[in-house]
Amino acid sequence: MAMKQLADDQLATFDTEYVTEPLWDILKRHIDRTFPDGRFSFIDIGGGNGVFADRLLAAYPEACGTVLDNSRLLLDRNKPNPRKALVEESAEHLDRLEGRYDMVFFNWVLHHLVGDDYGKSVAHVDATLRKAAGLLTPRGRISIFENMYDGLLVDNAPSHIIFNLTSAKAIAPIMRRLGANTASLGVCFQSKSSWRRILERAGLGAVDYGEDGRWPIPWAWRAFLHVGNIRCANFWGRPHPAEHAATA
Repeated sequence: MAMKQLADDQLATFDTEYVTEPLWDILKRHIDRTFPDGRFSFIDIGGGNGVFADRLLAAYPEACGTVLDNSRLLLDRNKPNPRKALVEESAEHLDRLEGRYDMVFFNWVLHHLVGDDYGKSVAHVDATLRKAAGLLTPRGRISIFENMYDGLLVDNAPSHIIFNLTSAKAIAPIMRRLGANTASLGVCFQSKSSWRRILERAGLGAVDYGEDGRWPIPWAWRAFLHVGNIRCANFWGRPHPAEHAATA
């Protein structure tokens, strides 16, 4: 069940930072509450150009971090920092890592862990979250930024519609013209409630949730994709004690 990989030209469009000030404020409150002394280690899965890691290191001078990405193109764009390490590896192989971290970050990464069909894509997310839990220290937390795609009438319908449209090779040229950077590979967004179910199945315990404002959506897109609303959100949690003990 190998994960599909984005090509360099697709990856290049992700050479940016998506964490807005409202989302940063949500995350910073979690970090300050959990690690009040500002001393922690972290790994940013799919951290690419390292801009998010650099922001964390600047805000917390006692922290140290690792950026993991399967793209040498993006890793080479990292600014050097003695408190930052770079690892060229896929999220698929987190079980190969030997280190332990106080925080594991997934910033708009999970929806890219796609396979040959929808079910395999969700299975990739589940497996990756379980492997991430195995990287945590006893006080560790997992932080996830994702886009919530809630359906107009059927809660998770946009997830299935968007996956089918973006994974269909026959219409890939059309989807690219419509702005789908992941055309032919697929992308697996979820609704808020679906993300919660996925996290619970993967063994994450009490999860704090925070979001920014809803995005304006043209009515044509609402009808075409069955989208009720879209917004960015953060999930902050840790494995259930039994799950963590099993992976420690």
